Amino acid sequence: MRKPSLTRTKPDPVTVMLHLPVLDDTAAVMIYNFLCDLVDRFDSHYGHQICHFYAQQQRANSSTPPASNSDDPPF
Repeated sequence: MRKPSLTRTKPDPVTVMLHLPVLDDTAAVMIYNFLCDLVDRFDSHYGHQICHFYAQQQRANSSTPPASNSDDPPF
């Protein structure tokens, strides 16, 4: 089984129900291999951009908030 190149910290907010047909073992393995190959090729082509995006998101989320003006009320 392949290891994902990047794991997300939050689950997707949308749940999709897929009604998958019953497949024989050979068909299931063929589709699985196709999907893994597709993801590998997508990752090879766009992986750097995806990692860059998540790195930017992490930096934005971990930056300290701007200091408040001491004249401003606390709330």
